[in-house]
Formats: sequence, structure tokens, C-alpha cells
Amino acid sequence: MAQVTDLRLPADRAYAVVAKRTAGAIGAVAGLDVDQVDEVTIAVAQAFDNAIRCLEGSGFLTGQVRIAFKHDKRGLEVTVRSSVNRDTEIAAREHAQHEAVMARALVEEHAAADRAQLEDAAATDLALRLMGLFVDQSTYQVDERTGGLRVRLTKYRAS
Repeated sequence: MAQVTDLRLPADRAYAVVAKRTAGAIGAVAGLDVDQVDEVTIAVAQAFDNAIRCLEGSGFLTGQVRIAFKHDKRGLEVTVRSSVNRDTEIAAREHAQHEAVMARALVEEHAAADRAQLEDAAATDLALRLMGLFVDQSTYQVDERTGGLRVRLTKYRAS
């Protein structure tokens, strides 16, 4: 029977230590060996950081990262998902509307910002692909509307 643990943290890098320690502890409970626990911890830390980066890149200043750990006799599956609070989303939309008005006057400045955002997206994509090296399976998806990130990581127990 699968065991599920759900952790919700503010989208703040100061909480990365909580995500890492929880991943390590649950990895040990799931029966992963020491090296596998280290690998899961690294992957979860990267997913947590990238979840926050995706929110920041979308203009959301606050949010939440939910980490769901599911383990059974086969191994451990971790889902990391970032989201914004409804109040934050409304404020961000109003902020975006204000930015759109300002953008008309500052086209060149925003073109440079767009290039920087594309470079940041490429860096995030690379980081997420590299994160997959530490687990047996990984997938990720960015919600274009909110900027939230969903990462699924799977690590199988050593036989």
C-alpha cells in the first residue's frame, strides 16, 4: 500500500532546507539507499528552486510550493508544484495591466526584458533536464497562464 505525505511551503528559497530534509527523510523511510537518498534530495532541491524561479519569471511575487511524496515497495514518487494564491493572482493581473500601459512608453526596455526572460526560461529548461539525471524518471510542465511549475520525479528502490 502506498504512503502519501504532503508538504506545503511558501515559495521562498529560505524553505529549501525544509524541502531537502523532508525529501531525505522520506527517501530513507521509502527504503532508498544512502546514494539514492542523496540523489532524490538534490533533485527535489532543484525542483523547488525552479518552481520558485518560474513564479518569479511570471511576475508573481508570492506563492506556494506543494511537494507530494508517494512511496511504496517499488520506490518513491515526488511531485513538486508551484502555485499562486488567488489574491496574489488578482494583484499580479492588475500589476500586469499597469505594466502593459508603461510598456507602450518603454518598448526598447521591455524588449531587453523579454530577451532576458527567454534566457531565464532556457536556463530553467536546462536545470530541469539536468535534475532528471538524479532520478529514474522525470517530467515537468510550466503553466503558461500562471507561471506555475509541476515536476514529477520517480526514484526506484535498488533491488
